[in-house]
Amino acid sequence: MKKASWKLLIMRDGKSSQRTINFSRQKAIWIASFIFIIIGSMSFMASRFVNRHLTQIALNEVKNENLELRRQLVVMDDRVAEIQTNLTDLFEKDDHLRLTAGMPRIDDEVRQVGIGGATPHNIAYGNGDESIQQMIFDIDKIEREIRLQYSSFLEIDKKIRLNADLIAHTPSIRPVEGGYTSSRFGMRTDPFSGKWKQHNGQDIVQVRGAPVYATANGKVVFSKNAPGFGKLVIIDHGYSFKTSYGHLGRLLVKKGQTVERGQKIGEIGNTGRSTGPHLHYEVTVNKKAVDPIDYMYDDFAVRSYK
Repeated sequence: MKKASWKLLIMRDGKSSQRTINFSRQKAIWIASFIFIIIGSMSFMASRFVNRHLTQIALNEVKNENLELRRQLVVMDDRVAEIQTNLTDLFEKDDHLRLTAGMPRIDDEVRQVGIGGATPHNIAYGNGDESIQQMIFDIDKIEREIRLQYSSFLEIDKKIRLNADLIAHTPSIRPVEGGYTSSRFGMRTDPFSGKWKQHNGQDIVQVRGAPVYATANGKVVFSKNAPGFGKLVIIDHGYSFKTSYGHLGRLLVKKGQTVERGQKIGEIGNTGRSTGPHLHYEVTVNKKAVDPIDYMYDDFAVRSYK
């Protein structure tokens, strides 16, 4: 049986010449297989090249993103360090304020713990980058320190307000501007009986009609004539303080009225058991008479309140 053969006719364009190539079917199959292998190999190599190129592009993008993230991490780390430095300055100011307000400073161990427990960040990022874990730990620590510092400032503010109120209600100025002291606190010879007696106040001589001022904020609890004292004003300042102003010529406040330090409450007079125009001034603490001179911090401070 005659084997099948293949003919390949090759003609040149524009010319009448032609060429015929004869080859067997088996040879044609080998040629086709070879061409298929060549094309397949080239396609495979091209595919690998494209994939490798795309992979490299993706890797470069990831590297660039990673570099940017690390740069941002460095910036954040510097910012966290700056915040921590500022917090340290706040801690020092807090210690100073507490000392000024008469409060104990916060113990270093308490500052380390802060307010509130650890957050679940470390659990969530247990297998993450150590620098990120450290950043999360530092931020969590700062948050707790800020909460503690805020709480401390609230305590200091409350204490300072209380101290300011106490200062405002503590007798601290002369009730009369000018004049002179004719009789001090303590034992003396009574000008009327001639006996040796305790004098529970300070007598300040000044001209009749000279202003008499409240020596601290408070509430008037007495404003009328009293035996021996004549026209008398008594002010309850709270915090166990009371002041009395006797022998007044005029009463300028009424019972129940609120007064402030430096406010005019009366005028120098000679009412009651008196030897001449003057003010009898008393200070009591917990209902016990004390030396008024201990509560006169500035002879002319009254000018600041007029």
